[in-house]
Formats: sequence, C-alpha cells, structure tokens
Amino acid sequence: LSSGINAEYGGFNVMGGKEQASPIYISRIIPGGAAAKDGNLRRGDQLLSVNGQSVEKSSHETAVDLLKNAQGKVRLVVKYTPKILEEMEARFERQRASRRGRAPN
Repeated sequence: LSSGINAEYGGFNVMGGKEQASPIYISRIIPGGAAAKDGNLRRGDQLLSVNGQSVEKSSHETAVDLLKNAQGKVRLVVKYTPKILEEMEARFERQRASRRGRAPN
C-alpha cells in the first residue's frame, strides 16, 4: 500500500528498528490526525519506505527523522503484518517487565 500523508500532522506512532532487531511498525493511529483522516494506514502496518527511501533496515531514530523532516505530502509504502506487531509488543513488554524485576501478566 502506498499512502500520501500530510507531513505536518502525520498522526501516527512507530515502534521497532534495527537496534531492536525488528522492522518498523505503525503502532498507533492518533484519532483525528492526518493518518486517521486519510484512512489508508493501519496499526500493524510495517513501514517499508518514506518518500522512496527504504527504512527496512533503519534504526528507529532514522525512520522518525525521515518522517519528521518530510515536507508536504509524504509517500509511505507499508505492508500489513499485524501478527508480527503483536509478537513484537509482547517481546517489548517482557523486556520492560524484566527491567522492572517482575514477570509480565
């Protein structure tokens, strides 16, 4: 899927990146934001490229910088893979819980 989103108010959050040994995913669509209004992005979409620049092996910071520094309409290429996002979130929650010294529910 390719989607054009106004960069000024992207309206979504991402998680993942090479430092976490995971792809970059759309983790949240912010209600009322550009992504929600556009309707083409979904929670669970893997972000493949931003304006033609691949983010498949990028760090989280690099992907966020590309998104924040984009001007006008932004072309995003994504692939819907919700199962992998669920696995990533569970892994991150286990890591957070172990850092706090307790097991997750």
